[in-house]
Amino acid sequence: MAKIVKTVCQMCNRYCGMNVYVENGKMVKAEGMLESPVSLGGLCPKGLSAVQYEYDEKRLMHPLKRVGERGGGKWTQISWDEALNVTAERLQDIIKKDGARSIAFYKGQGGGWESIWKNVIWRFMNVLGSPNYCAHSHLCYIPMMMGMIYTTGGVPLPDVDHTNCILLWGFNPFTSAVVNFGRRLLDAKQRGAKVVVIDPRFTSAASKADFFIQPRPGTDGALALGMMNVILSRELCDNEFIAKWTHGFSQLKELIQNYTPRLTEQITGVPAATIEEIATLYATTKPSCIGVGNGIDQHTNSVQASRAIACLMAITGNIENPGGNIFLPRFTLADMTLADKLPPDTQAIDKHPLYARLWGVPGPDMLDTLISDEPYPIKGLIAMAGDPATSLSDTGRARQALKKLDFLVVHDLFMTAAAELADIVLPAASCFEYSQVIVYPFLTPPSANSKSIALRNKVVDAPGECHSDFEFILELAKKLGLGEYFPWNNVEEAFEEELKPTGFTLRDLKENPAGISVPLEHHEVYMKHIENGFPTPTKKVELYSTTFEEHGYDPLPNYEEPGERPISGNDMAEKYPLLCSAAIKPVLYTHNQFRTVEWLREIMPDPWVEIHPQRAKDLGIGDGELVVVESPRGSIKVNAKLSKDIHLNTVYLPHGWGEPYAHGPADNDITPDSPRCPVSASTPNRAFLCNVKKA
Repeated sequence: MAKIVKTVCQMCNRYCGMNVYVENGKMVKAEGMLESPVSLGGLCPKGLSAVQYEYDEKRLMHPLKRVGERGGGKWTQISWDEALNVTAERLQDIIKKDGARSIAFYKGQGGGWESIWKNVIWRFMNVLGSPNYCAHSHLCYIPMMMGMIYTTGGVPLPDVDHTNCILLWGFNPFTSAVVNFGRRLLDAKQRGAKVVVIDPRFTSAASKADFFIQPRPGTDGALALGMMNVILSRELCDNEFIAKWTHGFSQLKELIQNYTPRLTEQITGVPAATIEEIATLYATTKPSCIGVGNGIDQHTNSVQASRAIACLMAITGNIENPGGNIFLPRFTLADMTLADKLPPDTQAIDKHPLYARLWGVPGPDMLDTLISDEPYPIKGLIAMAGDPATSLSDTGRARQALKKLDFLVVHDLFMTAAAELADIVLPAASCFEYSQVIVYPFLTPPSANSKSIALRNKVVDAPGECHSDFEFILELAKKLGLGEYFPWNNVEEAFEEELKPTGFTLRDLKENPAGISVPLEHHEVYMKHIENGFPTPTKKVELYSTTFEEHGYDPLPNYEEPGERPISGNDMAEKYPLLCSAAIKPVLYTHNQFRTVEWLREIMPDPWVEIHPQRAKDLGIGDGELVVVESPRGSIKVNAKLSKDIHLNTVYLPHGWGEPYAHGPADNDITPDSPRCPVSASTPNRAFLCNVKKA
């Protein structure tokens, strides 16, 4: 008879409660956990397919050592201990010759972020002596987060449970948070709240909206400035909040005077009358809030667009009030990074310091260094739960950069494109094969009035020689002579140390498998700035950013056109007349994961390119026909999917295909690596030039 193991699904970062049925040590079924306060028994298609993912025949089971030339596809199976010995020896050779800073660590979302990112990986790198912890997060969330943090001091989230109007700006919760935020959004709509969706593509969220706004990709910052122009000209702003709690209003006011509805229409394609209507609705409906999503990222102006939206919240007084945008408290784990062990004069390879202080080295900066050896060479790379060869833009450039490494070790569940280039490949455990403390992220608490923490319980033993992320780093640290900095005998001892600031123990979490939700008092969520100010240098919302001014960036949220755009007379635009956006993220998949799961593949087996029916007719392309989508970086072949949901001169690609163990071409084969957002290194994956023709 099957037993039920209660755990937390981590096939994305929404962390739904899951009941897993286990029979004879094997997972046989997964279903939602009714008592989970976060997901209330819901699971998305990924979670429901967990058993197929767990027992995917393409998983790596044993360590492999490269034989022959890099990328040649020849391997020999070795033991885990031998693999660690080789890895430690090669890394030590690099340290002796070029210094510890010549080793970098690349981490992806595959195993989740949580404390593994800072408390384990940053700790490992700090005691090793390298500041070069890298990720792909310049493409996901961090640019938007930067704009908010450097304006308001935090990330002000929509209080959807108490609002009367919500703007979903580049955010589709029915794809990214369907069983939590999507459900709560529908509750708000049923309560009578107005829903406005701002997105270049008609999404499932748009189908639920009272108003749908369709700007040209990459023009979000201009739209926000245009809305502020309307609000100021109609005297709809919150003058009291502006006077007491903002810095630089006069400079911002001068900037937005230029963005009349007529000019904003010319930039964005949104009719001036619509801009006026939506701005008025947002400013006069009390309270109102804005949910900003990943659609703001992956542009050359991502951070300033995010800042403009934050300024829009501020001038209407919709920050920290019930139903507005709020700074939701989270449980805080112990800081175990040992940052003081890193030599203070050690220079990292990043070129974006405001990004680096939050999240390490952006992926494009890492590739630049691999290619140029500036500011110094990177000789060794550890890649874990992520694939820089397919996740980063312009995959041809990325793979050439990785080939320059003296040593590459990859720890992953599958033979990824980066693993094919590695010297050592190590098999990783899945999220169902080891435990992890889960602090619920910003958009998935049970409500705006609580904070939650849980333990993702181990469900089954790892197969073969698969090791968890924690085990790999712990064992490698000991091989490198750094064992004194990892004094725990097992992961549970580390969890106990992490949990100390929360007031809970591991036993508490084990006794509450649905997680622990703690109610928040009104003063813990709302109007905290009255007593403490905002956590910025001026203690106010910085419409004019003193931090940006100090670092040489534009202190105002000025609008800059996307790096690639169709301009008449431009040679590149003549050859590539369409604007492409690799922006579709199906609810079935997370980034480049799960493309081999049978149930998911039955629903969406292949990528495609969305093209407007009129444009397809002009090009002689029929629905379902094989076409070539090409850009200056290369080309891919996909089937055409005719859609009226997009603008006539745009095409859309789903993101995440391209792994060698899964079928389908990579959208990043044709996405641009430059130009980039000057503040965050965000690359323009959502707005670049292309051409489409019959195959």
